[in-house]
Amino acid sequence: MATLLRPGRPGHRSLQPVLQLLEGELARRVPYDQIAVQEHEATVHLPDFDRPVWDAQTILHQGHALTGAGAHEQLGTDGTAALRKVAELITPALEEGGPDDRGRIHGDLHRENMIARPDGGVGVIDFDDCGTGHCLLDIATVLSSVHRIAHPEPGAYEEFARAYLDGYTQVRPLPTDFSRLLKPYLLLRDAFILNFVTTAAPVNADVASWGPNRITGILASMQAYLEGRAYPGALHMH
Repeated sequence: MATLLRPGRPGHRSLQPVLQLLEGELARRVPYDQIAVQEHEATVHLPDFDRPVWDAQTILHQGHALTGAGAHEQLGTDGTAALRKVAELITPALEEGGPDDRGRIHGDLHRENMIARPDGGVGVIDFDDCGTGHCLLDIATVLSSVHRIAHPEPGAYEEFARAYLDGYTQVRPLPTDFSRLLKPYLLLRDAFILNFVTTAAPVNADVASWGPNRITGILASMQAYLEGRAYPGALHMH
């Protein structure tokens, strides 16, 4: 079976590998390394673990997209207003959950930070943003990154999501109120990206080449959410 991930390399950007994933085998393997990061906290004590906290305050209210110099110019007046309204609406949901839902997370677990291992498993790379947060942020990041390339093919994203979440629940239960809270965390993930792009685009030519379009797309999705429409990556759970 062809796979989503190449050996020792991040996932390919094209749609075809995702369509070839529909048997779901590899998708079910992703959570094992993802959850290993979270379980690491319970077994390894790091008294000087000076890493960021990822939550509504740090990503939304104190994030660069709303507070950084030059960010308003990149987002525009309407975009800034939409992001501010989103922050106001989803913060209560993001503050829910107990200690079992929070811990050490990868922080940037998009598809290109997962690689195929020679033993058939999935490895996780790039721990620059590893910190403390709700495990739903890592879940939303996985789902959002796959949705971006799989959504043109009807049913492809949903099939991946079912297989991935099936693998997750074989290791640990989904967080409390997963179905209701997934959408706020998909929005939080996109706010994380807005922070990155508005910070990096002025000084990084590569980010400047794709960043403005990404900002436009995210802000359009956020505006649609504010108007009551579906958000990219959201799932209808039964």
